[in-house]
Amino acid sequence: PGRRRPRGPPTPTPMPEGNNAFYDDLGETWSEGDDHAIALLRAEGRLKLAYAQEVFAQHGLAPGARVLDVACGGGLIALPLAEAGYRVEGVDLSESSLAVARGRVPAGADATFRRGDAAALDAPDASYDAVLLFDMLEHVEDAAAVIAEAGRVVRPGGLVLFNTFNQTPLAWLVAVKGFRFVVREAPDHIHVWRLFLPPSDLEAMAATAGLDVTHLTGVRPRIDGPFLRSIARRRLDPGFTFTTTGTLAVGYMGTAVRRGA
Repeated sequence: PGRRRPRGPPTPTPMPEGNNAFYDDLGETWSEGDDHAIALLRAEGRLKLAYAQEVFAQHGLAPGARVLDVACGGGLIALPLAEAGYRVEGVDLSESSLAVARGRVPAGADATFRRGDAAALDAPDASYDAVLLFDMLEHVEDAAAVIAEAGRVVRPGGLVLFNTFNQTPLAWLVAVKGFRFVVREAPDHIHVWRLFLPPSDLEAMAATAGLDVTHLTGVRPRIDGPFLRSIARRRLDPGFTFTTTGTLAVGYMGTAVRRGA
């Protein structure tokens, strides 16, 4: 049997400058409302979900495969993947967010949600076909430890998908300051620039964890009518979308494959 982390209350890495506590107060804001920063996460989630499904198809990861969604929040990605037939486990430190996810599991879907620390997962080695690290690496002090755990619990040949922010002045402008122009409710210190992760650093951390990054793509809001209406109203327009881009200067997402297949 594979190595497993000891059971016990997960202890998150301290974040003196960050603010992750607001996730505990979101409740149904996870799935509704247009004036909170989480609405941007929902909008970006549509792009991440499409990316995950495309990458899964490219690598022959069919419904029935085991997927771990780390820092799953209210299940924005985990729930539609489960509805599509994947066996999904979500872990998060926010009990109230997990309760929202549990309450929205589609009938017949295989989705479970439990409290867990991304840097000390309660799972055996090589126990998942894919691990998702979406919108979470910029919220932890020790990204290398999180990536190492993802590499430990994914099987050889399995996938680790991620997205985060680059550590550039433009990323600071967009992700630390800019989103306040799009929505009215934006918690202080939701993003901490010093925790943003240059792609070269992420690739080095992945390599140390036995993962080879095989694909990177930039992510940005689509600049169009809904974008401009969102800024004018400070409420997210229903048509607001994110798109991929050739530059990694702001946000980026990608795929890593576990060696040893």
